Amino acid sequence: MQASATRHEPNTGSQGVVYRTACQNPGCGCTFDLKITAENAGLLGGTMPCPRCRRRGGMLKRDGRLGDRLFAAKLVFRGIGAGHTSSDDEGDLFSERLN
Repeated sequence: MQASATRHEPNTGSQGVVYRTACQNPGCGCTFDLKITAENAGLLGGTMPCPRCRRRGGMLKRDGRLGDRLFAAKLVFRGIGAGHTSSDDEGDLFSERLN
């Protein structure tokens, strides 16, 4: 005889959260819903393209809670030519002399 364990899982339709996302690319402004589940949670930490203007490299920034399992977010992009260098903030680490 073989025994089997039964798992009671909640309704899979209610799993995850929804991010109502607005593209911040100038001239686009597309608003779309992005459903985040355990399977695609990696999207929150990476970059993604806008589904309308197709600009790559957008990062999701949370912008507050709208309701139960519904959050507002912005898809933000780096400005062109706006690179950040760490030496601007910290100063030159090798310029000090050892006495």
